[in-house]
Amino acid sequence: MNSFKKKVVLVTGAASGIGRATAVYFIQQGATVFGFDRDAEGLSTIENIFSCVVDLTDHMTLANHVEDIFDVQGGIDILVNNVGFSYYTRHLDSTIEEWRKTMAVNLESYYMMAKLVTPCMIENGGGRIVNISSIQAIASQPTVGAYVASKGGVGAWTRTLAVDLAEHNILVNAIAPGCIQTPMAIIDGVDEFETNDFQEWYIRQRKIPLARVGQPEEIAKAVLFLCGEDNTYITGHTLVVDGGLTITF
Repeated sequence: MNSFKKKVVLVTGAASGIGRATAVYFIQQGATVFGFDRDAEGLSTIENIFSCVVDLTDHMTLANHVEDIFDVQGGIDILVNNVGFSYYTRHLDSTIEEWRKTMAVNLESYYMMAKLVTPCMIENGGGRIVNISSIQAIASQPTVGAYVASKGGVGAWTRTLAVDLAEHNILVNAIAPGCIQTPMAIIDGVDEFETNDFQEWYIRQRKIPLARVGQPEEIAKAVLFLCGEDNTYITGHTLVVDGGLTITF
């Protein structure tokens, strides 16, 4: 249970959902984990995490927090870019402000975190970066245009960053989760996974071949694999974890 002992891990969006599960798993495996999130209450319920209550679009504050971690820990070995935001509006009803906020959270914060963390990774001889994308970048729906664009950007940027940083022994990968039971599944107070339409099409008719919604812990396990000692030759890859959803039609 100490496969990540002496590793320093930074997880964004750590207060809930996939980020929370990932942080907890790393802690259980002996890592020193720093969780970045705006949700102070959510972070406070995670045992043994070092909480940084921060808006991921506030780049100056991010830089200060990362510098503080460097001063105390000597670096960051693993970065998990997980924070996410979405709104649900058809294109003609959407606004440029919504678009920009989505890009700032889902794509720009990923860039900035990697920009801040990689110099120390290079100095220390390597590291791991995992960016959380989405199957929405592969198969979409009409009301999430900005989210889809941002997650498509995550996948493309992951590939180029992997090439860019390979000479420094930094492996960069992405994970594209499918239907995962997180707070983002609650839309206007309704859990979309519990609706009759979802249950009929995705579960009973097995649009998801495994006929169930995934759990955050199942994504966290994939993150830990990509960041662990068993992964020595995977980089620039987007791992789809969706119960088979994107292989059906």
